[in-house]
Amino acid sequence: NQAMQARCHWCRNTLSMNEQMPNGAVPDALLPFSLPKEVAVTKIADFVNSRKFFANRKFKAEFNAENVIGVYLPYLIIDVNAKVNLAGFGEHETRRYTVGSDDNKRTVYDADVYRVERHFDLYVNDLTLESAADKSDINVRKNTNNIVNSVMPFDTDNIVRFNANYLSGFSSQRRDTNIDGVSQLALTQARDIGRYKARDTLRFYDRGVRWEQENFEPVGQRWVSAYLPVWLYSYYEKKPNGNELLHYIAVNGRTGETMGSVPINMRRLWVAASIAQAIGTLTTILLFAF
Repeated sequence: NQAMQARCHWCRNTLSMNEQMPNGAVPDALLPFSLPKEVAVTKIADFVNSRKFFANRKFKAEFNAENVIGVYLPYLIIDVNAKVNLAGFGEHETRRYTVGSDDNKRTVYDADVYRVERHFDLYVNDLTLESAADKSDINVRKNTNNIVNSVMPFDTDNIVRFNANYLSGFSSQRRDTNIDGVSQLALTQARDIGRYKARDTLRFYDRGVRWEQENFEPVGQRWVSAYLPVWLYSYYEKKPNGNELLHYIAVNGRTGETMGSVPINMRRLWVAASIAQAIGTLTTILLFAF
Protein backbone atom coordinates (compact mmCIF):
# COMPACT_ATOMS: atom_id res chain seq x y z
CA ASN A 1 0.00 0.00 0.00
CA GLN A 2 2.91 2.40 0.50
CA ALA A 3 6.12 1.11 -1.08
CA MET A 4 7.07 1.97 -4.67
CA GLN A 5 9.89 -0.55 -4.87
CA ALA A 6 10.73 -3.96 -3.46
CA ARG A 7 13.93 -6.00 -3.59
CA CYS A 8 13.84 -9.76 -3.96
CA HIS A 9 15.93 -11.39 -1.24
CA TRP A 10 16.65 -14.34 -3.55
CA CYS A 11 17.87 -12.74 -6.77
CA ARG A 12 18.53 -9.19 -5.42
CA ASN A 13 16.53 -7.72 -8.29
CA THR A 14 14.70 -4.46 -7.56
CA LEU A 15 11.09 -4.44 -8.71
CA SER A 16 9.61 -1.03 -9.52
CA MET A 17 5.91 -0.29 -9.60
CA ASN A 18 4.97 2.23 -12.28
CA GLU A 19 1.27 1.55 -12.80
CA GLN A 20 -1.46 3.72 -11.31
CA MET A 21 -3.11 2.33 -8.19
CA PRO A 22 -6.48 3.15 -6.59
CA ASN A 23 -4.80 4.35 -3.37
CA GLY A 24 -2.97 7.13 -5.22
CA ALA A 25 0.47 5.84 -4.23
CA VAL A 26 1.87 6.24 -7.74
CA PRO A 27 1.85 9.84 -9.03
CA ASP A 28 1.54 10.99 -12.63
CA ALA A 29 4.87 12.77 -12.78
CA LEU A 30 8.14 13.44 -10.98
CA LEU A 31 10.79 16.14 -10.86
CA PRO A 32 14.20 14.46 -10.38
CA PHE A 33 16.84 15.64 -7.92
CA SER A 34 19.57 17.72 -9.58
CA LEU A 35 21.24 19.20 -6.48
CA PRO A 36 23.86 16.76 -5.07
CA LYS A 37 23.61 15.75 -1.41
CA GLU A 38 27.00 17.23 -0.54
CA VAL A 39 25.81 20.64 -1.73
CA ALA A 40 22.61 20.33 0.32
CA VAL A 41 24.64 19.27 3.38
CA THR A 42 26.85 22.35 3.00
CA LYS A 43 23.85 24.65 2.65
CA ILE A 44 22.17 23.22 5.75
CA ALA A 45 25.41 23.38 7.77
CA ASP A 46 25.91 27.03 6.71
CA PHE A 47 22.32 27.82 7.66
CA VAL A 48 22.78 26.35 11.14
CA ASN A 49 26.24 27.88 11.70
CA SER A 50 24.92 31.36 10.94
CA ARG A 51 22.35 30.89 13.74
CA LYS A 52 24.40 28.96 16.29
CA PHE A 53 24.78 31.87 18.71
CA PHE A 54 21.07 31.77 19.60
CA ALA A 55 20.59 28.03 19.01
CA ASN A 56 19.61 25.58 21.75
CA ARG A 57 22.72 23.94 23.29
CA LYS A 58 21.37 20.42 22.92
CA PHE A 59 20.56 21.04 19.27
CA LYS A 60 24.11 22.29 18.62
CA ALA A 61 25.57 19.23 20.34
CA GLU A 62 23.38 16.79 18.41
CA PHE A 63 23.40 18.53 15.02
CA ASN A 64 24.90 16.37 12.27
CA ALA A 65 24.36 17.59 8.72
CA GLU A 66 25.16 14.11 7.39
CA ASN A 67 21.69 13.05 8.59
CA VAL A 68 20.17 15.00 5.70
CA ILE A 69 17.92 12.79 3.55
CA GLY A 70 16.50 13.28 0.10
CA VAL A 71 12.70 13.04 0.08
CA TYR A 72 10.23 13.05 -2.77
CA LEU A 73 7.22 14.87 -1.35
CA PRO A 74 3.74 14.55 -2.91
CA TYR A 75 2.15 17.59 -4.54
CA LEU A 76 -0.86 18.33 -6.68
CA ILE A 77 -0.14 20.69 -9.56
CA ILE A 78 -3.02 22.61 -11.13
CA ASP A 79 -3.46 24.72 -14.26
CA VAL A 80 -6.43 27.09 -14.04
CA ASN A 81 -8.30 29.05 -16.69
CA ALA A 82 -10.63 31.64 -15.19
CA LYS A 83 -12.54 34.86 -15.79
CA VAL A 84 -11.81 37.64 -13.29
CA ASN A 85 -14.18 40.57 -12.66
CA LEU A 86 -13.24 43.33 -10.20
CA ALA A 87 -15.14 46.52 -9.36
CA GLY A 88 -14.53 49.23 -6.80
CA PHE A 89 -13.19 52.74 -6.30
CA GLY A 90 -9.73 54.22 -6.83
CA GLU A 91 -8.23 57.52 -5.71
CA HIS A 92 -5.72 59.71 -7.55
CA GLU A 93 -3.97 62.42 -5.52
CA THR A 94 -4.25 65.92 -7.00
CA ARG A 95 -2.80 68.08 -4.21
CA ARG A 96 -0.97 67.76 -0.90
CA TYR A 97 -0.55 70.57 1.62
CA THR A 98 -0.04 71.27 5.30
CA VAL A 99 -2.56 72.93 7.59
CA GLY A 100 -2.29 74.13 11.19
CA SER A 101 0.87 75.04 13.05
CA ASP A 102 3.25 73.72 15.69
CA ASP A 103 1.90 70.57 17.35
CA ASN A 104 -1.38 70.81 15.43
CA LYS A 105 0.30 70.69 12.04
CA ARG A 106 -1.02 67.98 9.72
CA THR A 107 -0.85 67.00 6.07
CA VAL A 108 -4.01 67.07 3.97
CA TYR A 109 -4.59 65.30 0.66
CA ASP A 110 -6.97 66.19 -2.15
CA ALA A 111 -7.87 63.32 -4.46
CA ASP A 112 -10.17 62.51 -7.34
CA VAL A 113 -12.27 59.39 -6.83
CA TYR A 114 -12.96 57.09 -9.78
CA ARG A 115 -15.16 54.06 -10.36
CA VAL A 116 -12.72 51.29 -11.37
CA GLU A 117 -13.53 48.00 -13.10
CA ARG A 118 -11.31 45.27 -14.48
CA HIS A 119 -12.46 42.29 -16.55
CA PHE A 120 -9.91 39.82 -17.91
CA ASP A 121 -9.12 36.18 -18.60
CA LEU A 122 -6.53 34.59 -16.31
CA TYR A 123 -4.34 31.56 -16.93
CA VAL A 124 -2.41 30.19 -13.94
CA ASN A 125 0.24 27.62 -14.85
CA ASP A 126 1.58 24.98 -12.44
CA LEU A 127 0.14 26.19 -9.15
CA THR A 128 1.70 23.77 -6.65
CA LEU A 129 0.00 22.48 -3.49
CA GLU A 130 1.12 19.92 -0.92
CA SER A 131 -0.95 16.73 -0.95
CA ALA A 132 0.31 15.05 2.24
CA ALA A 133 -1.99 15.76 5.17
CA ASP A 134 0.80 15.90 7.74
CA LYS A 135 2.76 18.49 5.73
CA SER A 136 -0.28 20.67 5.03
CA ASP A 137 -0.99 20.87 8.77
CA ILE A 138 0.52 24.30 9.51
CA ASN A 139 0.38 24.20 13.30
CA VAL A 140 3.35 26.24 14.58
CA ARG A 141 2.88 24.84 18.08
CA LYS A 142 3.97 21.34 17.04
CA ASN A 143 5.83 21.59 13.72
CA THR A 144 7.51 23.90 11.22
CA ASN A 145 5.87 22.54 8.07
CA ASN A 146 5.70 26.06 6.63
CA ILE A 147 9.46 25.75 6.10
CA VAL A 148 8.89 23.15 3.37
CA ASN A 149 6.61 25.57 1.50
CA SER A 150 9.18 28.36 1.73
CA VAL A 151 11.68 26.62 -0.59
CA MET A 152 9.26 26.77 -3.52
CA PRO A 153 8.90 27.36 -6.42
CA PHE A 154 10.11 24.30 -8.30
CA ASP A 155 11.02 24.35 -12.00
CA THR A 156 8.02 22.20 -12.88
CA ASP A 157 8.60 22.81 -16.60
CA ASN A 158 11.24 20.07 -16.34
CA ILE A 159 8.89 17.50 -14.85
CA VAL A 160 8.97 13.97 -16.33
CA ARG A 161 6.59 11.03 -16.46
CA PHE A 162 6.76 9.05 -13.24
CA ASN A 163 9.22 6.17 -13.10
CA ALA A 164 9.94 4.44 -9.79
CA ASN A 165 13.61 4.02 -10.72
CA TYR A 166 14.09 7.71 -9.87
CA LEU A 167 13.28 6.81 -6.25
CA SER A 168 16.35 4.65 -5.81
CA GLY A 169 18.46 6.04 -2.97
CA PHE A 170 15.76 8.46 -1.81
CA SER A 171 12.81 8.39 0.55
CA SER A 172 9.27 9.22 -0.52
CA GLN A 173 5.89 9.97 1.01
CA ARG A 174 2.56 8.78 -0.34
CA ARG A 175 -0.15 11.25 -1.26
CA ASP A 176 -3.12 11.02 1.10
CA THR A 177 -5.02 14.18 0.10
CA ASN A 178 -7.31 14.25 -2.93
CA ILE A 179 -8.31 17.12 -5.20
CA ASP A 180 -11.44 17.81 -3.14
CA GLY A 181 -9.23 18.50 -0.12
CA VAL A 182 -7.15 21.24 -1.77
CA SER A 183 -9.35 22.61 -4.58
CA GLN A 184 -10.71 25.48 -2.46
CA LEU A 185 -7.18 26.50 -1.46
CA ALA A 186 -6.06 26.31 -5.09
CA LEU A 187 -8.88 28.57 -6.29
CA THR A 188 -8.23 31.02 -3.44
CA GLN A 189 -4.57 31.28 -4.43
CA ALA A 190 -5.52 31.65 -8.11
CA ARG A 191 -7.92 34.46 -7.14
CA ASP A 192 -5.11 36.19 -5.26
CA ILE A 193 -2.90 35.90 -8.35
CA GLY A 194 -5.63 37.53 -10.43
CA ARG A 195 -5.94 40.40 -7.95
CA TYR A 196 -2.15 40.83 -7.99
CA LYS A 197 -2.00 40.83 -11.80
CA ALA A 198 -4.59 43.62 -11.91
CA ARG A 199 -2.20 45.88 -9.96
CA ASP A 200 -0.11 46.55 -13.08
CA THR A 201 -3.08 48.44 -14.58
CA LEU A 202 -3.77 50.55 -11.48
CA ARG A 203 -0.69 52.76 -11.19
CA PHE A 204 -2.67 55.90 -11.93
CA TYR A 205 -4.57 55.42 -8.67
CA ASP A 206 -1.68 56.38 -6.40
CA ARG A 207 -3.92 56.54 -3.33
CA GLY A 208 -4.98 52.94 -3.84
CA VAL A 209 -8.03 50.99 -5.04
CA ARG A 210 -10.70 49.46 -2.82
CA TRP A 211 -12.40 46.49 -4.46
CA GLU A 212 -16.04 46.16 -3.43
CA GLN A 213 -17.00 43.38 -5.84
CA GLU A 214 -14.83 40.41 -6.80
CA ASN A 215 -15.92 37.57 -9.04
CA PHE A 216 -13.58 34.69 -9.90
CA GLU A 217 -15.10 32.18 -12.31
CA PRO A 218 -13.04 29.05 -13.13
CA VAL A 219 -13.55 27.94 -16.72
CA GLY A 220 -11.20 24.96 -16.84
CA GLN A 221 -8.81 23.04 -14.58
CA ARG A 222 -6.10 20.43 -15.11
CA TRP A 223 -4.64 18.48 -12.18
CA VAL A 224 -1.43 16.45 -12.03
CA SER A 225 -0.14 14.41 -9.09
CA ALA A 226 3.63 14.74 -8.78
CA TYR A 227 6.65 14.00 -6.62
CA LEU A 228 8.95 17.00 -6.03
CA PRO A 229 12.47 16.76 -4.54
CA VAL A 230 13.47 18.20 -1.14
CA TRP A 231 16.57 17.63 0.98
CA LEU A 232 15.43 17.54 4.61
CA TYR A 233 17.00 17.70 8.04
CA SER A 234 14.57 17.23 10.92
CA TYR A 235 14.98 17.62 14.68
CA TYR A 236 12.58 16.91 17.53
CA GLU A 237 12.83 19.51 20.28
CA LYS A 238 11.61 18.42 23.70
CA LYS A 239 10.70 21.52 25.67
CA PRO A 240 10.91 21.85 29.49
CA ASN A 241 7.09 21.93 29.69
CA GLY A 242 6.90 18.51 28.05
CA ASN A 243 5.76 19.72 24.63
CA GLU A 244 7.53 18.64 21.45
CA LEU A 245 8.22 20.68 18.34
CA LEU A 246 9.39 19.19 15.04
CA HIS A 247 11.91 21.49 13.33
CA TYR A 248 12.75 21.25 9.63
CA ILE A 249 15.61 22.62 7.57
CA ALA A 250 14.77 22.16 3.90
CA VAL A 251 16.69 22.59 0.66
CA ASN A 252 14.99 22.65 -2.73
CA GLY A 253 16.38 19.62 -4.58
CA ARG A 254 16.51 21.63 -7.81
CA THR A 255 17.29 25.28 -7.02
CA GLY A 256 19.14 25.00 -3.71
CA GLU A 257 16.78 27.46 -1.99
CA THR A 258 17.25 26.89 1.75
CA MET A 259 15.08 27.70 4.75
CA GLY A 260 14.76 26.23 8.20
CA SER A 261 13.87 26.42 11.85
CA VAL A 262 16.43 26.10 14.65
CA PRO A 263 15.52 25.57 18.34
CA ILE A 264 16.23 28.78 20.26
CA ASN A 265 18.15 29.22 23.51
CA MET A 266 15.54 31.49 25.09
CA ARG A 267 17.78 32.58 27.99
CA ARG A 268 20.49 33.83 25.66
CA LEU A 269 17.87 35.53 23.47
CA TRP A 270 16.37 37.37 26.47
CA VAL A 271 19.83 38.48 27.65
CA ALA A 272 20.74 39.79 24.19
CA ALA A 273 17.38 41.57 23.90
CA SER A 274 17.83 43.17 27.34
CA ILE A 275 21.34 44.38 26.46
CA ALA A 276 20.09 45.82 23.16
CA GLN A 277 17.24 47.60 24.94
CA ALA A 278 19.62 49.01 27.57
CA ILE A 279 22.00 50.30 24.88
CA GLY A 280 19.09 51.87 23.02
CA THR A 281 17.80 53.57 26.17
CA LEU A 282 21.27 54.86 27.07
CA THR A 283 21.80 56.20 23.56
CA THR A 284 18.49 58.05 23.66
CA ILE A 285 19.35 59.61 27.03
CA LEU A 286 22.75 60.75 25.77
CA LEU A 287 21.23 62.24 22.62
CA PHE A 288 18.77 64.29 24.68
CA ALA A 289 21.53 65.30 27.10
CA PHE A 290 23.78 66.67 24.39
